[in-house]
Amino acid sequence: MYKTITAKYKDKDALTNVADELLNKDIPRENFFIDEKISQIKVMMPESAKQEIIDILNRHGPTEVH
Repeated sequence: MYKTITAKYKDKDALTNVADELLNKDIPRENFFIDEKISQIKVMMPESAKQEIIDILNRHGPTEVH
């Protein structure tokens, strides 16, 4: 079963860094969406990868994760 996690950031550099790290962890590009206008990223992942994805998102200083 897949779950979606959304994180917001203060700047676009953080979004780029998160995307790079997700790709380096072999998360397919089609599993995450970046909205630069509101500095937000949404990641779809299996439940088994939830903690690893949350750790990645939190490493880049989100203002909000849900």
